[in-house]
Amino acid sequence: MRDPNRITETLKHLERIWKENPDYRLGQLIVIATKPKEPCPAVFYKEDDEMLDGLLNFEKRIKEK
Repeated sequence: MRDPNRITETLKHLERIWKENPDYRLGQLIVIATKPKEPCPAVFYKEDDEMLDGLLNFEKRIKEK
């Protein structure tokens, strides 16, 4: 199992960086940080409200299992 402590550390830095750059969308930050070899327009241009909906839907599906 992956170390669950990594989540708090990652989210702490994500929150700080995002607050310093509030005009970026979450997907933009993730794509910029990971520097994928292939473009990821589906993630890069995803609006934050759509990302949140996706996260909440994921949570709902996991809880239904």
